Amino acid sequence: MELLKFDYLIIESSFRIVGIGMSLSGEIKKLADISSRGGRVPPIYLYLIFILPGFVFSVDRIGHFNYIPFILVSITIIPLIAATNLFDDYFDYVKGVDKADSPNTHYRHHPIFHYGVTERYLIEWAVVFSAIYLLMSFILSLRYGLILNLIAAIGLLLGYGYTGPPIGYKYLGTGEIGIFFSTIAAGEYVSFAAAGRFYISSLPFLVPFSLIIALLLFIGNYRDLESDQRSGFKTLAVSLGKKRSEFFSISVFTLFYGAIVLLSVLKVYGVLSLIDLATAPFAYYLSIMWSRRDSSGFEKFAGPYLFGILMLLIILLIL
Repeated sequence: MELLKFDYLIIESSFRIVGIGMSLSGEIKKLADISSRGGRVPPIYLYLIFILPGFVFSVDRIGHFNYIPFILVSITIIPLIAATNLFDDYFDYVKGVDKADSPNTHYRHHPIFHYGVTERYLIEWAVVFSAIYLLMSFILSLRYGLILNLIAAIGLLLGYGYTGPPIGYKYLGTGEIGIFFSTIAAGEYVSFAAAGRFYISSLPFLVPFSLIIALLLFIGNYRDLESDQRSGFKTLAVSLGKKRSEFFSISVFTLFYGAIVLLSVLKVYGVLSLIDLATAPFAYYLSIMWSRRDSSGFEKFAGPYLFGILMLLIILLIL
């Protein structure tokens, strides 16, 4: 009888352990979905554009593929992206930008309206991911240079400052500018670790990529233009309106292709990079689609085009 009772306790304990494991697994999966926004906003594949340009620059400067620091830094950046997303969701909610009927709650599983988590949950995990990011950066800096800590701090300030006080530059209609510099910071973070030092030429090298990533954010804001107008949320797209948004898109693409030509002349880019100019008709096509396509699906439509243009440039630069 005692043996049977002991067996029963073992079986019961086993089921409890499995249950706890499944519960934790569910929580981890939920947190991953919340912090990554399901890989939809922005699309997860665009992460490559944050990390590859800096790596390609390092290859161009040192003449070989320094994989280990590239992989380590790429992993380290992930908690920063998670923290930035959580800060963004927290401040958008408390400021009344994200509501139950906002477009942003339908494109993905919004943490508050879909999962029912609290504001405190968002801010606490944002702080946790920030701390993880800084700790991982510090550990890497012991091997690849203490300046990594400075770049890491700039990246975190740009990520937090996107929506967090006292700046909250997203709410000032300058979110695209912040994303432009955030993309450069990510590229510098990768290139410094992989190349072993800072090169001033890395800054112009990263500019074309930052321009297109900023344009993608603009497209996302254009998608939410009417909702943002109703909520009183001022974005660049709201300020420009529908007609001038098309002109803005054309202007950014003009700067992008102009920068490629200039960097090629200055020998920052190789001459093969000029082949990317062949994508200009696609860019023009995207620009004129502002007024001809349903804005709610335009970001998803434009993303693969922009990704393809930038990936082609990356391939041309590494040849």
